[in-house]
Amino acid sequence: MNEVSALREHGPEPTPLSDDVLAKARADLLAEILARPAAVEPVRLRRRTALIAAAAAVVVVAGIVATDSTDTPTPPSTTEEPPVLVRFDMPTLPPVLDPIPAGVTEPGFTAEPGWFAAVYGDADRRPGRAPTGITVMTHQGRPSADGGRDTTYSGKPAVVGRVDQEEPAYHSVSLTWERSPGRWITLTGRGDYADEQAVRSLADTLVDTEERLSLDISVAPAGWELFAFKDAGPDGDGAVTSLRDPRAPARVIHVSTMLSLVPNYGEVLEDGSRPVDPVSVNGRRGDLVHLADGRWMLQAPLPDGRAFQLQVPAGFTREQVVELAESVS
Repeated sequence: MNEVSALREHGPEPTPLSDDVLAKARADLLAEILARPAAVEPVRLRRRTALIAAAAAVVVVAGIVATDSTDTPTPPSTTEEPPVLVRFDMPTLPPVLDPIPAGVTEPGFTAEPGWFAAVYGDADRRPGRAPTGITVMTHQGRPSADGGRDTTYSGKPAVVGRVDQEEPAYHSVSLTWERSPGRWITLTGRGDYADEQAVRSLADTLVDTEERLSLDISVAPAGWELFAFKDAGPDGDGAVTSLRDPRAPARVIHVSTMLSLVPNYGEVLEDGSRPVDPVSVNGRRGDLVHLADGRWMLQAPLPDGRAFQLQVPAGFTREQVVELAESVS
């Protein structure tokens, strides 16, 4: 038995990471992705591959993502009633920094259940230097304060957290406080902004915004929640919004933006050639495909010249899929 095997078998169990630590890690990863050059060409589609939108908020989507995954959801019983569709309000965007500090990009937005974040990436990407960036995260409920130091900010109880890592280099300082009743904020500075005084000064510049998300959906099944969100790239491509049923987390609705409609839509899906049902989506031609396992795929143009793709699990009616599509903006 070598040392690695011995450690794996007899060593201590690692300390589990809290949901808040994982949320910060995902937001930091998005900041890294936002700082990288965008892909020049979209992923090419192949016959008998599945068209899917990214289910994780940190995944960059170029056009449509193709996958060879064989995971196929089990269709619901034919005796189940279709879900009831109701009005759905997307979460309010986090407050933004005004002005945007030097050395960081315009914010991108990402979300998962329980938190929403504005992520300012590194604008300079200096070789050999720890990445600089800022994340402003709103939480549903008070986040964990494990490992933090109690303090105050703006006359309210607050917590300061710090991470210092040398290899690979990573340094961050965070400030968490209740900005308004029930609305908790964590502002994290990385690299050049990994300093408590800098983070406090940044917090002083936060303002609420009326800006909307780049991909909104205003109708959803009753009780469903926002599962993941990723903002669009500079060209408007690659925005992703995902909703899920918290009682059955495998049931997810995905919406993603594309630069244009996919030709021969019914022939590039995982089932091979499937008939396309022409439908009207807000007065514009859309392509609807019903897969063999009961799932639905729909593509339609947006008013600004882009297009979107909607993926709906089994158990919905044709009319409900069109209603969902007409709520996308």
